[in-house]
Amino acid sequence: MSDEVVDLNFLAKLGQRTNDEVRALRKEVSEIRTLAIQTYEFSKRLERRQAEVRDDLELSIKIELGGALSHMQSTIEQSLVRIEDKVEEVADRVTAVEHRPS
Repeated sequence: MSDEVVDLNFLAKLGQRTNDEVRALRKEVSEIRTLAIQTYEFSKRLERRQAEVRDDLELSIKIELGGALSHMQSTIEQSLVRIEDKVEEVADRVTAVEHRPS
């Protein structure tokens, strides 16, 4: 056996320090776990928000395009009505000239 004497107070203090370090490590692990969960939840909220923004943007673009196309369609229809009126007027004149006694 060795000649060294083991002091029980020293062992008790060493055991206490070890327990304190284990408690501190457990607390740190718990904090890391909490932060990991919060990070995961934040990323999920971010994904949901991105999906909502994408849907809102898609709807806004469709509304804008729909409005622009509707306006263009109205403008084209009005132009066609004017052209049809002029063609009818010319056709009436041609008919009148053709039926005029010579």
